[in-house]
Amino acid sequence: MERERRRAAGWEDRISELPDALRLQILSLLPLKCAIRTGALSSRWRDLWEQRWPVPSSLRLRVPPGPSGAAGAQAQLAAVDRRGRRRVDVFSLAFHAGQLTQADLKRCVDYAAACGVEDLQLRLDGGGARGARGGQRRAGALAVHFPVGSPLLARLSVRGLHLTASANAMVATLEVIHLHSVSITDAALRRVVAACPCLRDLELRYCRHLRRIDFTTVGAANLRSLTVVDCSRTTELRVPAAPRLRSFRFSGPFLCSNLFSGVGDSFQDLYLCSGGPEAGLPPTNLPSAVPHLANITTLTICSIALQYVSASLATILKETNLRRLKELQLLMFGMANSNLADIFSFLKTCSCPQLERLFVQLPTNTHDSFTRNYLDVAEEEQPEDGLENLRLAKMTNFKGHHNEMRLLDFLLTKASCLKKLFLVAPKEDHPQGLRKIQPDVLPLSRKAEILERASAGTQIVFSGPDSSHAQPLHSEVFIRF
Repeated sequence: MERERRRAAGWEDRISELPDALRLQILSLLPLKCAIRTGALSSRWRDLWEQRWPVPSSLRLRVPPGPSGAAGAQAQLAAVDRRGRRRVDVFSLAFHAGQLTQADLKRCVDYAAACGVEDLQLRLDGGGARGARGGQRRAGALAVHFPVGSPLLARLSVRGLHLTASANAMVATLEVIHLHSVSITDAALRRVVAACPCLRDLELRYCRHLRRIDFTTVGAANLRSLTVVDCSRTTELRVPAAPRLRSFRFSGPFLCSNLFSGVGDSFQDLYLCSGGPEAGLPPTNLPSAVPHLANITTLTICSIALQYVSASLATILKETNLRRLKELQLLMFGMANSNLADIFSFLKTCSCPQLERLFVQLPTNTHDSFTRNYLDVAEEEQPEDGLENLRLAKMTNFKGHHNEMRLLDFLLTKASCLKKLFLVAPKEDHPQGLRKIQPDVLPLSRKAEILERASAGTQIVFSGPDSSHAQPLHSEVFIRF
């Protein structure tokens, strides 16, 4: 039917008229992403890409732990050799320490490269990677050399291995790099980024050998997402030119310098969490970066960063307008009067006229002396306005504490459009087991019900610690409360 209609209109698609075998041959020469997109050409191309390989196009090798693991690994490698060097979209290798030699690992990487792999995943478990001392390379540690050699490589994920890199390399197709518990030097990381002009997503987790993440000389023009989690020696991060960056998520030691001066108007998503109650307050340029955040729509900030910003807002920044901010999450390591004052100071000085969702993670340990010692400190004044468009609020680990009740009262009396307010009980472990202990909800509900409300329609919902109601965009909290 479609063919006759096109011919009647005087238009003929000769490529679509080719036999399936020839069209499959065309698809076999395309990268996976481009092959999938051909499904939009016509009904004859739809889902044809799924048949482009006569054998599965994904190879996932997982060597089980145990004494037989080494023998099992060799058997799987032999099976890969029998497969031959046919194209493969995804090559995944997961093994445990001592199961593969350096030669075995290189053999797998070279095979994946020869098959034109687009998504390469290498994972070493049980190698002491996350807890390795400083993330430094141990004698005999297995290494992967970058670039891996595949002309179609678009995504690279490495965990628990050492990564080296050649200078002046070029991998024009690589868009996503995820490194977890990888031993890599500052210079090697710069060489990797410099080799990838199309890099849009870079994630670094537990790479504890990194000290200075600096892309000043290599650039990151196409970088859209940058995540740095618990790279414990990293205190400097410089990305002076990242005009397309949309998301930056950082959890770890407080940064002495950061990247915000190089971001463009597309920067919308910021997660910033540094340390806990015992963390110090080293010098940082964070307060001066706040004016560059005018276009963000989602912000998660911890109480330590909040303390820095609040202390400088009145004297340095005066008034800052976060005009597009829709969602704010506060990770509070303590709720002393000073912490509450930081919240109020932030909301006073940083105008958030479009704020609709507010999430507050409260401290979990009710017996912590850091919290208890400050409960009776003199109270601070509340801001007069700033929550006119707030629709939803959620306080997690709510215990009815004095300053928690003050914050609750502030939200109820100032948020005139508030529809729902969730109060989530904390989760605690019994000393002799894992039984969850929840505070008595009835007294807390009575306290909440007698509070004055700006909106009579505000619904207060009490829930247990496992409640999944109203999750924030940054639902993955990288630090344990």
